[in-house]
Amino acid sequence: MDYTGTMRRLLIRQTRDATLSADQAEGVVRAFEQARVVNRDGKTMLVDFDPCEIERLRERLPGWLVSEQGPPVPVPDHCLHIKT
Repeated sequence: MDYTGTMRRLLIRQTRDATLSADQAEGVVRAFEQARVVNRDGKTMLVDFDPCEIERLRERLPGWLVSEQGPPVPVPDHCLHIKT
């Protein structure tokens, strides 16, 4: 499949019901042509992924949470700023 649209950033996390290890799950992700693992920390992966393939990925990762990373949420600045 030739995909020309925008990749989606996914957050993939292992649950206690997962049937695959973290290494096996990373292998599943990397088997998709358009996938790119941005970062992996233990049982959590950050992945750039073709949105057309997300449902297929979910089917291949039973027990893993596959969710799109939303936009950054601004954090209010509660610091006291004194102007002189």
